This record gives sequence, structure tokens and C-alpha cells, in this order.
Amino acid sequence: MKPIKLEIEFLKYLYPKYLVLLALLPLFLGYIIDFELVHPISILVNLVWMLLFTIPFYYFRKIFIYYLAVVFYFLFGFLEIGHWLILEGPLTITSLLNILNSNYNEVVSFVNFKFDMNLLFLIPYVFLFIGAIKHPPKTGSPRTGLVQLSLIILIPGIISFILLKSLPKTDLVPQFAKVFYATTIELQKYNKALADNKLRKVEAVLNATSLRQTFVLIIGESCSRNHMSLYGGFANTNPRLEKRADLIVFDDVVSPHTYTTLAIPNILSNANLDNDIEFAKSIDLLDVFHSAGFKTYWISNQSAIGIWDNVVSSIGSKADVSKFVNVSSNSSQEAILNKSYDSRLFEPFRMALEDDAASKFIVLHLMGSHNTYSKRYPPEFDQFNGGDSKEQLIAEYRNSVLYNDFVVDSLLNILQASSSNDNSLTSAIYTSDHGENLYDEDDKIGHDYANTIPRANVEIPFMLWVSNNYRDFYPSKYQTILRNRVKPFVTDDLFHSVLDINNIHVPYLENARSIFSIDYNDQRKRILADGNDYDNR
Repeated sequence: MKPIKLEIEFLKYLYPKYLVLLALLPLFLGYIIDFELVHPISILVNLVWMLLFTIPFYYFRKIFIYYLAVVFYFLFGFLEIGHWLILEGPLTITSLLNILNSNYNEVVSFVNFKFDMNLLFLIPYVFLFIGAIKHPPKTGSPRTGLVQLSLIILIPGIISFILLKSLPKTDLVPQFAKVFYATTIELQKYNKALADNKLRKVEAVLNATSLRQTFVLIIGESCSRNHMSLYGGFANTNPRLEKRADLIVFDDVVSPHTYTTLAIPNILSNANLDNDIEFAKSIDLLDVFHSAGFKTYWISNQSAIGIWDNVVSSIGSKADVSKFVNVSSNSSQEAILNKSYDSRLFEPFRMALEDDAASKFIVLHLMGSHNTYSKRYPPEFDQFNGGDSKEQLIAEYRNSVLYNDFVVDSLLNILQASSSNDNSLTSAIYTSDHGENLYDEDDKIGHDYANTIPRANVEIPFMLWVSNNYRDFYPSKYQTILRNRVKPFVTDDLFHSVLDINNIHVPYLENARSIFSIDYNDQRKRILADGNDYDNR
């Protein structure tokens, strides 16, 4: 065989055309969608890494090696293209974990929620995969000589050496390798965190009188203040809360993250975006309240098991009483498909308040406005309607906020009645784990993001209710709270605020981080999880 023809055959083994297209099309698509998220050198890096498959194929001439490479690149490419088309960003560990923990119905539900005609681009990619299977390189072609074989090792070696000298090491790894490596490492850390997340005894002192004391933390889900009439939203979604004269509404509060599994550990613990304490090493509110002599309760309408809830549930499981009222689902992903209205929390909440314990800490975790929005409210709250599909989703979301208004108001009424009966010092906070983008920015829906967090993803409600006894007992503190309600705040400092308002002293308390303190530092730069300053974007 002539040298030139031999070299062409050699290249066909190193870089079969169908395999190359399967590997590079997701990169080309990503570069078109958002070139800032795809380094051009990624193309060369992927070609170098492809040799891990094609050199053994060339040397051993075993067709199954080629098929293995085709299936591998197709599966990852299919996920990567879908991710680019739906979320406009590369596949990440968070996305992969969600996919690995999803079943067929859950995937279909998510795709329907995020469906875009651009997803039809996946069809030709499937045909490309079929073509790759039907047209493998011929295994009967003669091998190249010693010179060409040396080049197989020499050329990638030179390329790799140049890349090592000129680029950060992370740029030398294809996205699929980074994601799978990160998944392995993070799962190890996560499992260790779950094993280590036991109730910790800390030095905690309740600096209060002999009066009974109750604190309630109501954690909402995916609630955006931009769609609450309480915050000036156009639709009348808060007819009940707006009538409450006893509610202190904070104007400028944002969440640190846009994902529940990251936001809530920050909300409940002394870990924040500034100190970056690992979850396994953090001290959370359950630890502190239990050490201070409170009886603790965790009452949730979210699933106890699932990729979104495992970490959160591990915190809740440390409570003296843990109750998960959502019995309609086997996992957090299944929960989004089923109905479990937050009114389920009313009765177990009443029972907790009737407990004889002198001091109580109660966490109520709502389903709130988690997608699928239409599953979050009963028929009588179906008040808003839309025209096209986008308007209908917005209407369904607003219906969920309207129902959430009823739920939060009802919980506060239950608490108010209880505090009047037992003459206790009682307070409650309602906030949300994160916000939700309802086509408010970038024509997107949901709370995921690719590069920069949309403001809508983190702009959340935050409000405080205190009993008459509390207000009378702490008049100076109450006036400080009223003054601070207009100041900027990030809920990764809620840990300090909760301890402050409950007058619990621990070594971890930083008054400068409590929105309720006279020493509150409102000059903190609000650098969120994306590394950007929320107030300067």
C-alpha cells in the first residue's frame, strides 16, 4: 500500500469520522450557544483523549473497542446536547446527580416542563449514532509501519506537553472526565457527611427568663418575591399576608444558592459563602437548640429521600421529633409529579405546639412553589389563567404563590392562638430556600443557571412574626428589627439571626451577621455562589 494511502488508513483508525462527530458536536453546539463557557482548546483536548479508545482499537483490531467508544461518546454527547439546549450550559455534577437519581417518568416530566423545539436537534444526533454503528472502520486494513506507529505516541505527547505548559490543568480534561471525576469525589464526601452528621453537643446558653419560649422556622420552596403582591407584584397573590399588621417584611433579602440541597445547609448552619465551612464540619441550628434545652421538631411536606432532600433530611433527622407528611411519593423527583398540599402540615404543627416542653424549636418545610406548579395548590386556588404555554406556566406559579399565602397565614394564625394561650415568648420566620425565574430574565424558567445567577433565582421573601409578649419583653430589640428590615441580607447568615432573636449565646454567634442585631454589618458584599456580586451586576 502506498505511504499516503497508508497514512489515511492510519488516521481513519485514530479518528473515525462518525466518532469524531459524536465527540465534537456537543462542543460546537455549546460554543454557538455560549462561547464563554467553551474553551476552543477543548476540541483539541477531546481529540487527544479519544486516543485512549482508538489506539487500543488500532493495535488490537477488536471491533468491540470501537463500539464501546461510540456508545460512550453518544451517551455523554446526548446528555451534553440536551443540557445545552435546555439549560444553556455544560453538563455539571449537579445535573448528573439529578439524572442518575431520576426514572423515566421524572425525565419526561422535566423535559415537558422545559421543552423547547431546539430539542429536535437530538434526532439527527441519534441518526449519527446509528451511522457510527453501521459504518465502523475496516478491521482488515494493514497496519502501518514502525514510523507511523511511533507518531501515534509522539504526536499526542508533544501536544500534551505544549498544553501542560500553556493551560490550567482543568482545561486539559474533557467535560465528561471532569464531571464523572467530580461526581465520584463528591459522592464520597456526601456519604461521609451523612455518616458524620450526628447531633452535636455545643456550648449553648439560653439567656432568657423563666417564660416559655417557642421559635418556628418556616422554609418555603422556590418562592420568588417578584411574584408576591406583598412585595409589589402585579398579581394579587398575597391577599391574606397583606392584611397582617403584625408581620415585619424585609425588603432586600437574597438566597446564597439556587438549589435546595446547597441553600438549606447554608441557611441552617454556620457555614456561609464567606467561610466555606464544609457541611460535615458545620454546626447547625438543631445542634444549638438541642444543646440549649429546646425540644426540636422537623415537620416536612417534602420527600425524605431523593437527590434534593437527602442532605436536608439528614439535618431534620436529628430533631427530637421528625415527621414527613408527604406520603404520595417515593423520592424527591417523584414528589414533583404528585400532589401533597402544604395544609398537611397544619395538624402536626398544632400537635407540636401543644407539647408540654417549655422551649420548642419547630422547622416547617413546605413544598411551596416547587415545579410542577399546577400540583402545588388545590382547585379552589386556581384563580389565574394564561394564554400561551408561557403565560399558563406563570399563571400556575402565581396560583401556587396564592396558595402559599393561605398556608403561611394559616400557620401564623395557629401559632398566634397557641402563644396567646400559653403566654410564651414566641417568634417565627418565613423565608424561601431560593427564588424562581418565571421568564423574568433571559426568557428562562426554573432556578437553574449556566454562568451567572439570574437575580430572580435568589430574590426571596423574608418576614418575621413575633408575639405581643415578645415585643413587650424585648422593646429595644423590636425597634432594631424594624429599622433593619430595609437593609440587605443573605440567608446564609440566618443561623446567626435565629440565635440572636432567640437570645441564645454560642461561641459561633456573630452579631455582625444577624439582621436583627444593632451591630449588623450591612456593608457585606453579597458575592453569591456564582462568584458575582449580586448588587453590582
